[in-house]
Amino acid sequence: MQIEELVRSTLKFEGRIIKVKVDEVRIPDGSIVTREVVVHRGAVGILPIMDNKVFLVRQYRHPAGEILWEIPAGIFGESETPEECAIRELREETGLFPLNLVRLGEVFVSPGCSTEKIYLFYADKFKSDPLPKDEDENIEVGEFDIDTFRDMIEEGKIRDGKTLASFCLYLLKR
Repeated sequence: MQIEELVRSTLKFEGRIIKVKVDEVRIPDGSIVTREVVVHRGAVGILPIMDNKVFLVRQYRHPAGEILWEIPAGIFGESETPEECAIRELREETGLFPLNLVRLGEVFVSPGCSTEKIYLFYADKFKSDPLPKDEDENIEVGEFDIDTFRDMIEEGKIRDGKTLASFCLYLLKR
């Protein structure tokens, strides 16, 4: 399989979290086609499990138009490593500091149109060490025993991709 050759890239929008560009690329047959690309600096997600309980955050997600249960997560700050970002986000959203952060893997959110990659982590030992929450977030923290969490997944109550992917990777690596 051949990769596509970038011919030209035009920035169409630059916001606080994303950029949008339109790329013209040469495909293997020599034709030039356009690709719309959402450029995202990346994010992390952390699956916190303690004493057989999963900690999730519940928040309204404007693009989805719904209130969702999901793992604590967030986008990279300036020059943060994935591990630093994961620790900061977990502290901001749950007040927990992970004592044993384990990297589960990485997933592309929507590789057909976005560069966003999420680094997924797991932890099961914590100390309390909260940071102030982001001013634009309205988050509720919930604790669910692992069986209830599995039921929520089976019943379609958990539909966030990073949450599903992190639990899948967690189960594979146990």
